[in-house]
Amino acid sequence: MHKTRHLSVIGAGYVGLATAVGLAVRGHEIDLVETRSDRREALLAGTMPIHEPGMMAAFADPEVRGRIHPLGAPRPGADLILVCVGTPVDAEGRSDLSQVEAALGSVADYVTSGTPVVIRSTLPAGIGEAIAARVGGHGSRVFSNPEFLRQGTALEDFLQPTRVVIGTFDNVDEDALAMVKEVLHDGDSPLLVVGMAEADLIKNGSNAFLSLRLSFANELAVLCEALDADVLKVIEGIGFDPRIGIRGIQPSFGFGGSCLPKDLCALTNVGKSRGVRMHVAEAASEANSSHQRHFADRIEGLMTPGSRRIAMLGLAFKAGTDDVRSSPALNVARMLLERGFEVVGFDPHASRNAAHELPTLAIAESSEAAIAGASVVVIATEWPEFRDLDWAGLVGTMASPTVIDGRRLLDGKRMRELGYRYEAVGAPSGDSSRSTTSPSPVH
Repeated sequence: MHKTRHLSVIGAGYVGLATAVGLAVRGHEIDLVETRSDRREALLAGTMPIHEPGMMAAFADPEVRGRIHPLGAPRPGADLILVCVGTPVDAEGRSDLSQVEAALGSVADYVTSGTPVVIRSTLPAGIGEAIAARVGGHGSRVFSNPEFLRQGTALEDFLQPTRVVIGTFDNVDEDALAMVKEVLHDGDSPLLVVGMAEADLIKNGSNAFLSLRLSFANELAVLCEALDADVLKVIEGIGFDPRIGIRGIQPSFGFGGSCLPKDLCALTNVGKSRGVRMHVAEAASEANSSHQRHFADRIEGLMTPGSRRIAMLGLAFKAGTDDVRSSPALNVARMLLERGFEVVGFDPHASRNAAHELPTLAIAESSEAAIAGASVVVIATEWPEFRDLDWAGLVGTMASPTVIDGRRLLDGKRMRELGYRYEAVGAPSGDSSRSTTSPSPVH
């Protein structure tokens, strides 16, 4: 049984919210520090400021919600401080650590007084000493605990992690480490206590390797299109190899989100700073951009002469979240808009965020409104709602009933029977077969 602790979580983004809610579910009292007033006000009103099903359900429990105290700044008294702020990359792919530095600066006095601090924000490897300097050189009480949360299942991943990684300095304070283990380890998952650089490389390397798998699957999909073959059948056959497996190689038109593209950049740039060129990681990033351009070209090729309207169903980078960071759907929409097409998007939960990210994108109030008058419908995110649309009734509302399925979500045979021209990623033109063991997306 875990001892109840008073914890401070800095940052109410995806990682911070999942961390705060998960720790509150375990019975801890949480100061949730967030500088954005709109997020604090939402939390104080009992509303989760992001779409994350498990966290929304847990936060609806009055006991859990009552243990979370939204604040605008840290306050003394916490047993442990967890930093969960963003580390976006700039145009050159370098990690922006300004939020981490600001967070550490705000709690430096508490660390000096003996409070351990755990950094759950994603860090590029090799900057541990610089991080320790931000808290007065007290590296013995500074830890890294990279998160492995998948959006859509973040709370489940926090409560039942695949592994718990804790990075430490050589002069680690053993009492502080014992507290970190007590708070963050569930008792059942593998626990790895490693050096700071090793912990950060585990995080960067995990996402980079997943990116490589996805890039290869997407590359196979493009090749299958050229050879009139079905990539799902190819992936199924590859996935039976126990050295490879089928999870994490679901083909699409590109991967996105807050982690994979960023960690590819982080790994590449850490290598560059040490004179080591990360050829494979660079290639995966380039391949991902290429797959999105290829998909935009395919969509343009389906447009009939004089047609301009394209319906984009799905704007989040994957189903189960309202996150549009590095969303392949928005990247492709941007390309099509630049080519002069009218793109009308809809997403069950991410439309507002998409409108903020890409103001030139028209947003419809429903799937049906987006589809009406369109020449091509693009399935860009694998929301189940799109599979369940009344496609029989919608065929007559389109200027030219054409669907291109970027997620292999729909039944091609049925769509053609309804009168649609149906195309899909990694499928032969006119092929109606669908694999019965299509792997589940994990990115």
